[in-house]
Amino acid sequence: MSILTFSQGINDYTEKKYLEEDRNKISFVGGVSYVNRSFGLFYEGQTFLLKPNDSFYTELFLRYRWLDASVSFAPKFVRINNDDDIKGKTKYFNLGFAFFLSPKIRQSVNYNQVRGLYLEDTKRFFETVLDDESTQELGNDFMQFPDAKYQSFTGETSYLWIGKKESYRTYTNMTHKPLKNDFILLSGLVYQYNMMKDPERIIYQGMDVSDPSGDISVTKDIRLTIKTGGGMQKIIGKNWYAIVEAYPQIHYGYLIDENYNEFNFGLNAYSRLGFDNGKWFFGGGAQINWINSNNGNFYSATDWLFRFGLGFRINSPKFVNKQFDKIDQILK
Repeated sequence: MSILTFSQGINDYTEKKYLEEDRNKISFVGGVSYVNRSFGLFYEGQTFLLKPNDSFYTELFLRYRWLDASVSFAPKFVRINNDDDIKGKTKYFNLGFAFFLSPKIRQSVNYNQVRGLYLEDTKRFFETVLDDESTQELGNDFMQFPDAKYQSFTGETSYLWIGKKESYRTYTNMTHKPLKNDFILLSGLVYQYNMMKDPERIIYQGMDVSDPSGDISVTKDIRLTIKTGGGMQKIIGKNWYAIVEAYPQIHYGYLIDENYNEFNFGLNAYSRLGFDNGKWFFGGGAQINWINSNNGNFYSATDWLFRFGLGFRINSPKFVNKQFDKIDQILK
């Protein structure tokens, strides 16, 4: 078969045969991601940025039939910075699942936790709350919040207007082998419950400067996001492919304790370039999630994500296939 034919995809018979064989395979991926994330702290009419220190973390993905599972964390061997004494330590943890409720409806659930932050604008913060004489001797040290913990519980229900679930799965992660050129159009509802907890303990210049009489504070918010957009998938040669997606979004956020709410807009975009020969696969991608929020308490700064992963597929055990065959019959 010529390279030109491959670039146009495969025929329906070959696709059906591959998907049937793929039903009895388990895909594993290990990778490393870099995330640039910050959380807003709104004080005295200004927004100051709280940031995690360790930007690199490890991800592990497992996929079997309609079930996608992922877990991520930040072990020591992927840390490339040596400034824990300046910015403190950060720990990541993420756990997620995704599955199709019907041929057109996809459901995902995710839990994300980031613990250990530092105040990037420490000097400007002190200049805001202290007089000029008190801030003249300040250096460029950062205030650390070692116990500060951001937790997010997220769900997303999406509907495929154009495209099939077999095709859309290749967009969501690279455990699925792209088989042909494709286009999808999707609408989704994202719902989040977020908490920022335990910011009371403060370290500055190696000293604990916490206020022991301070109240324990928890900032909580609820967000709803409606998104509609599309993606394109292009097969390049025999085993290479490229994917691009873009989803304009409308956001509603409500700060529970402050009884404050706002509407705003944003954009989520993603691209990936990968290789997949059916058994071994790898790829790299980039993602941006931008929200046009003016209130820093909504943790509204732009998030950048860069990801690289390497994976393989193996035949699944027969007893696992039998159990999932029974579940598939129920879900039909």
